[in-house]
Amino acid sequence: QKRQADLTERERAVMGLVTEGLPNKLIADRLDISIRTVEMHRARVFEKMEVKSAVELANLMRQMA
Repeated sequence: QKRQADLTERERAVMGLVTEGLPNKLIADRLDISIRTVEMHRARVFEKMEVKSAVELANLMRQMA
């Protein structure tokens, strides 16, 4: 949970949509940001949450719930 506390509000939003399985294009459209910005936020989320994939992130979030 400490890892999650280190996330910015935007990183949390991106993380939520990643764990729902949305591709970067749809996340960008939904948050009204560029795909490149989504990629940067996604990379930071993976780094801060210490995961290597969206599946790993979703599994971690399920364990924390």
